[in-house]
Amino acid sequence: MKKIISLFMCIVMLLSLCACGKPAAKLEGVEAPADILTTVWNSYAEEEKFFAMGGDMNNIVDNAPGAFDVADTESLAAQLVCPQDAAAMIDGAASLMHAMNANTFTGAAYHVADAGDLDAFVAAMKDAIENNQWMCGFPEKLFIATLGEDYAVVAFGAADIIDNFKTKLTAAYPVTVIAVDEGL
Repeated sequence: MKKIISLFMCIVMLLSLCACGKPAAKLEGVEAPADILTTVWNSYAEEEKFFAMGGDMNNIVDNAPGAFDVADTESLAAQLVCPQDAAAMIDGAASLMHAMNANTFTGAAYHVADAGDLDAFVAAMKDAIENNQWMCGFPEKLFIATLGEDYAVVAFGAADIIDNFKTKLTAAYPVTVIAVDEGL
């Protein structure tokens, strides 16, 4: 009788766990997109760092990542090549750009408001960057990765800088899934 009751309780527990569904994956130590870029930037050795700026034009941070105002969709498009349809999917963003030429390196982390939109966001960003009309040089490489269920990281620029950024990102966040890694 005890075995039957124990077996019944195990079945009930298993069914209750299945009924709860899968909880949203949360990246440890990440409260906002700027946390991702800051972690990656802080992993660079001093000799690897370039003079950078982060944030949007109203909130620039020198030589560090900064938060980006997602309500300013014109700046998102102009500075980060984030089109209107992709901007509508996010509720947080941060950037890190080469201070001399954004086409040398532009990196951004985004929080996608609805995790179900993550793949559509990645596709919209890829399309926008591949079809952008570039001025002052053409970026060599595009890299897009997803982290957890609701973050995307996008970087474009010189291939060697992008490859180093990718190495640092994947080392800092082993959950990184590379969605795009190609020449432009």
